[in-house]
Amino acid sequence: MAVNLYHDIPLAGKEDFSEINAVLEIPKGSYVKYEFDHKTGAIWVDRVGKTPIPYNFNYGDLPQTWNVWDDDPLDVIILCSHSLAVGTVVPCRVVGGMQMIDSWEDDYKIIAVADDKYYSHVNDINDVSEKELEDIRYYMEHYKDLHGKKVEINGFDNKEIAITRIKECYEEYKRRNNK
Repeated sequence: MAVNLYHDIPLAGKEDFSEINAVLEIPKGSYVKYEFDHKTGAIWVDRVGKTPIPYNFNYGDLPQTWNVWDDDPLDVIILCSHSLAVGTVVPCRVVGGMQMIDSWEDDYKIIAVADDKYYSHVNDINDVSEKELEDIRYYMEHYKDLHGKKVEINGFDNKEIAITRIKECYEEYKRRNNK
C-alpha cells in the first residue's frame, strides 16, 4: 500500500502544534524547484530556477494543512545546518513565520528548525540570527526575478502567531477532507 505523505503523515508531533512534521520538497543548496503533489503523493520537478542563487534553506510543505490564501498546503522553511533529502519527513520545532506576498497573493511561510545541534538554542524567531533572516528575505525577494514575478516580504512573526496560522490551515484541511 502506497503512503501519501500529505494525507497519511500526521501534522503535529505535539498537541499544541509547537512540534510538527514537514515533507521536504527542496534541499538547501538546490536550484531545482520540486513540488509535492498532495493528490497523488508524488514529488515532481516543477522547474529549474532561472535565478542563479540556490535555496539557502530546506523547504517543504506541512501535511494535513490547507492554506486558503494561496490554495495549497502550508509551506515551511526548515532551518538546518545540512541539506536534507527530497521526500523525507522532517520532525521540526516551530519558531516563527514569514509574511509574504507572491504575485499579489498571500503566501505565508512557517519557519521551523530541524533537530540540529546548531539550532538547539532557537525557540522563537528572535533566536534566529539577523544574518540568517536577512539571507532568507533576500532569497525569497529575488528567486523569481528572472521569471518576471514580484515577491514582497512583509515581516516575520513570532512562534505564537505562526502556530495560530498552522492551526487555521489544519482546520481547513479537516473541513475540506471531512475529517
